[in-house]
Amino acid sequence: MKPFIVFVSIIIILSLTGLSAEVSAEGMEKEGEVTVPILLYHRISNDNSADSRYAVSVTDFKDQMEQLRYWGYTSITIKDLVDHINKGNSLPQRPIVITFDDGNLDVYENAFPIMERYGFTGTVYIVANRLNSEGFLQAEELQELLNHGWEVGSHGMTHTELTQNHALVRNEILQSRLDIEDALGIKVFSFAYPFGTLDWYVSSKVFDYGYRAAVGVGNLTNHSYGTVFNLSRREVQGGIDLEAFAELLPWTNYFLPSPPRKYLPNWWLLIQCI
Repeated sequence: MKPFIVFVSIIIILSLTGLSAEVSAEGMEKEGEVTVPILLYHRISNDNSADSRYAVSVTDFKDQMEQLRYWGYTSITIKDLVDHINKGNSLPQRPIVITFDDGNLDVYENAFPIMERYGFTGTVYIVANRLNSEGFLQAEELQELLNHGWEVGSHGMTHTELTQNHALVRNEILQSRLDIEDALGIKVFSFAYPFGTLDWYVSSKVFDYGYRAAVGVGNLTNHSYGTVFNLSRREVQGGIDLEAFAELLPWTNYFLPSPPRKYLPNWWLLIQCI
């Protein structure tokens, strides 16, 4: 009896919506877009002196990674995301990018072992003139992250707000890339705008100076060819509970299907739910 009910339901919905109807459910992708949440962290620390907004406690971070694993997420890098947008490379069903700004030492000491436990990798954006400085990542530690599938990008030379300092753009964007590449023996793929701010001049110079992507700050989880140099990241602030953390993500129920990577008619959602 159930197959007959399903069939009749499909016929009714097709008559109301038409075969070409497009799904508008949260997380569904428009043509030319891909849904990939990009999370932004700064510090993973129990240091009470750290700014509470920018410091997620070790326990909270562990709980968040545990939930991501339970919800079925698979981590990818910024390069993986951009290669999908530009080249059509495949992605896992529930991809996520986990990024860290500033290159603080606690990324290696606290975040790295937790992410290893749950099978995640990350992308860390370092401030070039802080490399090998006290309290920040050393070249050897970054090399270990790279060896475990992480990605390293530039967060500028001195973490200067570039929209207010166009005269410094060459040094902040180009020289930081060259210094990081020289220190680590890698090709730096992406740039993180200091303070998340950008304008047309700054973003155009990121391209001119050899990067292939850039990340900012925002609320979007859908990305396209037109956003490759301003990929939106959702900031994970310190002190939030798991309910607030879940609101940053498009898929939080492990038992519900992830959105397909193309348009589907409305009747497809009915089939999924019956």
